[in-house]
Amino acid sequence: MSNKREIIEKTLEEITRSAQELLEWSEANPGSTLWELEEKAKAWKEEATAKVLEAAVALQGEGRLEREQCACGGKLVFQGYRERQVMTSQGLIKVKRAYFTCDKCREGLFPPG
Repeated sequence: MSNKREIIEKTLEEITRSAQELLEWSEANPGSTLWELEEKAKAWKEEATAKVLEAAVALQGEGRLEREQCACGGKLVFQGYRERQVMTSQGLIKVKRAYFTCDKCREGLFPPG
């Protein structure tokens, strides 16, 4: 199984599992109010959106350099892969990308930007 296929399947499994947990909670709490159900659904939607967005970013790859030279003229040197949190319009997500630093000015670069 390819890595991309694994990302897709894992994401779908996680979303399905969390949706099932939400529905089971609803079933176990028959006296819950519409507001309580809305809050649970809102939390589920935020979590599911973050998972899908993280997977979509992962499917794009782990970052490539469009140039090998820093704006200062120094050479960009690969430092390994790093995970970081990024604030998006949909909330905070985790992304794993290649990280580079300039051998001259020490500026860090986390492509695509």
